[in-house]
Amino acid sequence: MVFALRFGKRMASLFGHFSKQSRRSLLLRGYLTVAFLTLADYLTEREFSFLIFYFFPIITVAWFVGRKNGIVIASVAALATFAHDLLLLETYSIHNFGDLISYWTFLQRLLVFLTVSLIVSALRTSEDEKRQVEHKVARQVQSFFVPRIMPSLAHFSYTAHSKPSDHLSGDLFDCFLVGPNKLAFIVGDICGKGISAALLMAYIQGVLRSQAPISEENLAEMMATVNRSLHLSTADDKFATLFMGIYDETSKKLTYVNAGHGAPRVHRWEENGHSASSSDSAVRSNEELPLQRGAVLEVLTLERGGLLLGVDPAEHYVAHVMRLRRGDIIVCETDGVQEASNHAGEHYGHDRLTTVVSDSREESTGRIHDLILRDIQRFVGAGPQIDDMTLLVGKVF
Repeated sequence: MVFALRFGKRMASLFGHFSKQSRRSLLLRGYLTVAFLTLADYLTEREFSFLIFYFFPIITVAWFVGRKNGIVIASVAALATFAHDLLLLETYSIHNFGDLISYWTFLQRLLVFLTVSLIVSALRTSEDEKRQVEHKVARQVQSFFVPRIMPSLAHFSYTAHSKPSDHLSGDLFDCFLVGPNKLAFIVGDICGKGISAALLMAYIQGVLRSQAPISEENLAEMMATVNRSLHLSTADDKFATLFMGIYDETSKKLTYVNAGHGAPRVHRWEENGHSASSSDSAVRSNEELPLQRGAVLEVLTLERGGLLLGVDPAEHYVAHVMRLRRGDIIVCETDGVQEASNHAGEHYGHDRLTTVVSDSREESTGRIHDLILRDIQRFVGAGPQIDDMTLLVGKVF
């Protein structure tokens, strides 16, 4: 039993290793393995047969590279064993009847190798089709939680968009009214990708919506409820980061709880070189950035609240309050924005984002949002998007 478990773990590890390799690398390794086995068979002559080991490169290529390449390497392996047999026939001077046996053996091996290759590739195709069905179902579930209506306020505008790196996103975004002139917005990031992350996102979002209407007074307790629910209903390796804020347009107060999420930033400008002074519950950046016409930019980070969700069911969350001002721009994103990488492995980072916001602070939120995404695309270049990206830009008028 112990041996079986260890063997299973090693096979799973080997499977994971091959799944990370390129098709070209797997093909090269497959053909080299066939060549090595053929040489080993010839050197040992009839004393030892390596026939069973030919199935390993055949199965690997058929599963990871595809049906056509699986057929090709199966044929190559059969031809290699046939060449080996012919060389041995030459050595042992076996006449016509032995030659016929060799041809029959070759046809048998070819048939067996091709059958194994076709079965393995068919299993992989079936697995892919099953995964596509699961993705379709998960996408349908996830689509139910995408906000179709973006509630508006008279003196606060915002633009938000989520761009998944795959068909399914592990990012969470939602916005809804919780009272007269009160807007709640949520940005989060689920551990992992794919179906499990998408469904976990839908679950958390469902719990959050079930708590509506939410007020500033019970925001911290609501976050604690979500944390306990997530911890009880999921595995220990499942967790999420989450930022939730409620903006009251009448008082211009932003009440928020940050559960381990990358801190949103409030960009604030003061004219005539006077820096912002505030007793609000936010963490100030260490530097003030001078701008044109005597304006000074100060960046306030909203990082207080508590641990990420799903780790400690007894975690105590605390809501904090910040009073926004006219002209303030708040940017809230998932780590796919900050960690977007270029060909040199450099991250996009906060500084580049702040520069775009500073240069376009007179523009609409939609324009600022688009300029940030375009700047990220220029920075990344032709490289792939490695993580989901969700970006929210809000502005007080």
